[in-house]
Amino acid sequence: MKTLIILLLSFLSFSSLAQVKLVTLEYPPYITTEQGELNGVAVSLVKKVFAKLETPIEIEVLPWGRAISYIEAGKADGIFTAFKTAERESFAHYIDEVLFDQNIVAIKSVDSKLSWNKANIGQAKICLVNNVSYGQWLDEAVNNESFAGVNRVRSAQQCVKLLQTNRVDFWINNEFGARYIAVTMTAQDDLSVEKPPIESTPSYIAFSKKGAVNSELVQKVNDVVAQMKASGEYDQLISEYFEQLAFDTQKE
Repeated sequence: MKTLIILLLSFLSFSSLAQVKLVTLEYPPYITTEQGELNGVAVSLVKKVFAKLETPIEIEVLPWGRAISYIEAGKADGIFTAFKTAERESFAHYIDEVLFDQNIVAIKSVDSKLSWNKANIGQAKICLVNNVSYGQWLDEAVNNESFAGVNRVRSAQQCVKLLQTNRVDFWINNEFGARYIAVTMTAQDDLSVEKPPIESTPSYIAFSKKGAVNSELVQKVNDVVAQMKASGEYDQLISEYFEQLAFDTQKE
């Protein structure tokens, strides 16, 4: 059964404002659903931005492909955290400010003797999650069939299991997300993150061109994110999130 979690933020003081419907995917540590609660560093940031704008939001967690289709069709107003592509820009307005720079890395088994090298990717079998963009270079390499094999799965946890059983050589993922998932699966001692990152890709919040969010609100969202970065509030929010995550993990 698909788990659907909706976070509804109701602000009585500005109930006259239209509610903004946002969609996303479960993508730890950016977006997490634990014990029925929606959390994550991206969720914390987005909640803070819209609270500053006194605009109520609804956040729905969906499979990524469906979330994208909702934005294209205007069934949802906004999406995060989304990489920018020419295709997506045809149906979505992106804010100018980057929500998060995301490092895309290759993760391997600690027992593997194969090192990640762009020059010899023809020897590597990799695991990817369906309908997720991993940045221009990796996406093009996959489309050009440059790898020895590509396993496409529905969740990153499946990639970890494929690594543990030596069915793939590398799992490609966001670095923070990979570390979070490894800890939750008690697999952190089994995996090794290759350095340097394959690439660092900016991710954004974007709004459907068919949705209810107008250009004025898009600009206001952009301005709030910029102000939070300039004031240091952005960095503080991220630091506090990861400090709390480390504390909670130690307690367990």
